[in-house]
Amino acid sequence: MPARALLFFVLVIFLHAGCDETGVQSHEVPKGVERAILSAPEPDPGTDQSSDVRASDPGRPWTVPDGWTEDPEPRQMRLATYLAPNAGDPVEVAVTRFAGRVGGELANINRWRGQMGLPPIDESELGAAITRFSSPGFEGYEARIAGPGGVMLTSGVYDEAIDQTWFVRAMVPDDEVADRLETDLFAMARSIASNADEGGN
Repeated sequence: MPARALLFFVLVIFLHAGCDETGVQSHEVPKGVERAILSAPEPDPGTDQSSDVRASDPGRPWTVPDGWTEDPEPRQMRLATYLAPNAGDPVEVAVTRFAGRVGGELANINRWRGQMGLPPIDESELGAAITRFSSPGFEGYEARIAGPGGVMLTSGVYDEAIDQTWFVRAMVPDDEVADRLETDLFAMARSIASNADEGGN
């Protein structure tokens, strides 16, 4: 009897240890991995990403087109949001600013093309995809990117004095709306450079 009791006791301990090991392998580890994946933030595809956006900065060196109104509701990553009049709903125009050149012209154009459902282009095609402009201390470019879901109007202006790039950007449903908005949006972006010596608008 004592030998049987000892054997039974050893068997219980062995089975208990095996169950604990199985629990660690099949339950706790996968749940930990799942939590790590779900807690990772995803970037907003409609927003330019940067660690150096200063939305509280009062500098606003741009001229607002006639008829545009500023939306007082704050938006993440934006310095300002304007509503441009349109036959249907007003068009939302975003103004942002980021450190440095934000990857450069080609990287930005390809990122926006991806957002519009278009394939990337290479350096040899960039000249046909953008229109460049400049003034002392500023280098800018503008682009109209038409994709399956609409048209993006976008302009980037690099400000050498602060080593940052301003962006003025809007997404509209079709070419008709883009035609009405394009001149004013690009003029607003260009005014960032032309107004610099006057201290803004």
